[in-house]
Amino acid sequence: MTLDTLRIPFARTIVAAALVAASGAALADPPFITGPADPNYTTLFQGASAATFAGLGFSVGAGPGQLHVSINTFTDPAGLIFATAVGTGGLNASGVTTGLLNYNYVITATNTASINARDFAWGQNTGTNGTTNPALDQPWLGSVFDMGGQANKAVVFPVVDHDPLPQEALEYTVYLGNSPNSTNLADWHLATLSEVYMQGWQADNVALADGFTTVWTLASPTDTFRYVSVQALGSGALRPLFGDEDEIDAVAGLTAEGTGVGVNPVPEPETYALMLLGLGAIGAVARRRRR
Repeated sequence: MTLDTLRIPFARTIVAAALVAASGAALADPPFITGPADPNYTTLFQGASAATFAGLGFSVGAGPGQLHVSINTFTDPAGLIFATAVGTGGLNASGVTTGLLNYNYVITATNTASINARDFAWGQNTGTNGTTNPALDQPWLGSVFDMGGQANKAVVFPVVDHDPLPQEALEYTVYLGNSPNSTNLADWHLATLSEVYMQGWQADNVALADGFTTVWTLASPTDTFRYVSVQALGSGALRPLFGDEDEIDAVAGLTAEGTGVGVNPVPEPETYALMLLGLGAIGAVARRRRR
């Protein structure tokens, strides 16, 4: 095997590594609580901690299949776009939170615009399934959104209006599907709670009403759908239940890798340099062969 023959696989390896780095840009997970031995396992946020979720039956940790709990805020990934409400769905009230640190709010005219942006203007949906049986869920009666692209996950930004927490913040069930008007449960796919960001999307010294941002994930990473339903109560809501309504600020779709569905991640400058190095090496070998 000649030196030039060796150089081509090496150069291709550099390009491949650069492409992998590009695909992983902005995908790094935040530090999730690893389990009971983690020093932040019992750290309280508005009266709740990772230990609280463990007490509700979740396996809390940073591994596959576990509930990932972060003491930090949710960081918007590349390509995040807010979903747009489709019709009125089950929306029965709208409001605006005026007290970010004390949950105060005012009721406004019911309108889907209240759930199309992350702005403390929220919409309320009334649940129909007070049990934990998924067969009784009715996602078509929830607030249904167009996520703007094929998603494997949905991030939900709720609004907190009173305690107890975390139940009052996670009082809904999430489904994904491609038929937003379907009343056939088989056309909807149940997502499970996979990540919780205790401080929401703003630090707790700025706002408390945005606490407990959540990510909901489909069972298979290869499944993707365009629409998402968020309905109060249902099989995915935390128990015990306190009331039959939710308050949702905004929703967005995510890929299986955790980026938004809006655009592809933008490679870092180092990634571009690595790609150019690999392409340059391939070009140099090609020129030597032509000689």
